[in-house]
Amino acid sequence: MIQSAFKHIDTAVASLVDICDQLSEEDLDLTPIEGKRSIRELLSHLALVCRADLYISEGASEEEMTRFYQENRVCSVNQIKDSLIENRNFLYQRYMQFTTEELLHVTTSYWGASYSRLEWLLEMMGHMYHHRGQLYTMLTLTGREPKTAMFA
Repeated sequence: MIQSAFKHIDTAVASLVDICDQLSEEDLDLTPIEGKRSIRELLSHLALVCRADLYISEGASEEEMTRFYQENRVCSVNQIKDSLIENRNFLYQRYMQFTTEELLHVTTSYWGASYSRLEWLLEMMGHMYHHRGQLYTMLTLTGREPKTAMFA
């Protein structure tokens, strides 16, 4: 089951890296939807999702997560790409260590959501796809529709 989720996360990460390869540093500062994140802010968030969501699933507090995001900001296209891959690999290494019993263990986030580790992995996959969809829409609104395979 986790290999199936990894396959989908791999697809999301690969497509995001490909999208990054199509962007200039100036493109990152676009904010196509007033009052929402810039493309840089959204990509920076996406770059951290795998590790951040893992920490949340392991019981990190809201304060710890605020500190994590502040200390791990990524800004440039290359930093974003490197972080996407590094944090995906970090997530995989952690999950490959879990026994079946540990994958079924339920943990609770700081806001009260409770899932098994396996369910958390599916939430992480959904989180990646959700924000990737936002990014695609934002870029399309600016006339920079990504030329990449979104699904494998």
